[in-house]
Amino acid sequence: MLPRMDEAAERFLRERGVSAEVFRTEPGTRGRLTEETRAALRTLEGPGGRSGRLSPLTYNLTVSHRHHFVWFRVAKVATRTVLTYYLQHDVPLDLVAARRIRYPTALWAGYYKFSFVRHPQARFLSAWRDKVVDQNYFDFDEPTLAAMQDPSAFLAWTAGHDLDDLGPTDQHLAHQTRLVDLSQVDYLGRLETFEADFAAICARLDLPAPAAGHQNQTRGGARPIDARLAGAIHEVYRKDFQVLGYPAPERDRS
Repeated sequence: MLPRMDEAAERFLRERGVSAEVFRTEPGTRGRLTEETRAALRTLEGPGGRSGRLSPLTYNLTVSHRHHFVWFRVAKVATRTVLTYYLQHDVPLDLVAARRIRYPTALWAGYYKFSFVRHPQARFLSAWRDKVVDQNYFDFDEPTLAAMQDPSAFLAWTAGHDLDDLGPTDQHLAHQTRLVDLSQVDYLGRLETFEADFAAICARLDLPAPAAGHQNQTRGGARPIDARLAGAIHEVYRKDFQVLGYPAPERDRS
């Protein structure tokens, strides 16, 4: 049984006709919110955009009301694998791939919230190979794209962004600690132990056990890099290393 929200919050929501299930994306789309959802968000936001009824920050979310879960999606961390699993097992998704949304904390208080994270160095290099080497995802001009084939140059460009601001900063480069509501998440899995962690989540949600293996592994992800680049990545993503408990490169350890 899901825990009940406090009476004042329940009364507020009932009077305004807002329920947990009202939050959906348009059928046939991944991220476009329905008009009913947008209206509910405006109701919960309150005057001046301040409200304790919505999360203070925005997140990229996938939600199932039937199974009562919220998945905080972290780009470059098995997102395609998890979405494919839901499709193959007919798991109904109401918010399929909503981006930068404040979510209703009271309404979803009883939802099971999970996410996956990854070693920050491996994630950055995966993003570089996929979005720069294999394609021009960031739409660089030709001379800039040529320079960005060096991961150190791309890292310097990345460091010029506020990695905690999901407005101008691309989700593939943002801090993982910004993409997950760490104050609310129930289970934080890791790509390094993905199969066991995802199986545990599926068991908790009473969903079929997932098949072994996961898709969309960027080639060369485990290739060693020189100590200078490793140290530079650690400096840019120091917050993720520290909060998520990943070890720093040898030369940066104290």
